[in-house]
Amino acid sequence: MKLIKWTSLVCVPLVFGCVAATALPSSPPACEIRASNTAAGLMLESVVYGAPGTFGSYSFSLEKSGPAGTSSVSQGGDYEIGPEGEAVVSVTEVNRGAKDRYSALLTVEDGAGYHRCSF
Repeated sequence: MKLIKWTSLVCVPLVFGCVAATALPSSPPACEIRASNTAAGLMLESVVYGAPGTFGSYSFSLEKSGPAGTSSVSQGGDYEIGPEGEAVVSVTEVNRGAKDRYSALLTVEDGAGYHRCSF
């Protein structure tokens, strides 16, 4: 009987060690704001990178200023990383003038932390 009790006490740390090892957090999500010229102006794609199946939330803000004034766009929501390791969470297209300036910020968050990208 003593041998069984001793053996069960030895196995307890091993079981908890395995649980702790699987519960370790992964790295925070990565992001990118892709910019490309279009016939109408400028297209911005907000992209989140991570392990497939990872989910979280994002917020995206864009401000455009120029001779015609200032305008802003804000978007946000949830995402899930696809099998290829990325998720395009928003696509925004704006017209472009010669003196226009743009400022964009993408913040992504999941259980492991958060990351910010700017343009």
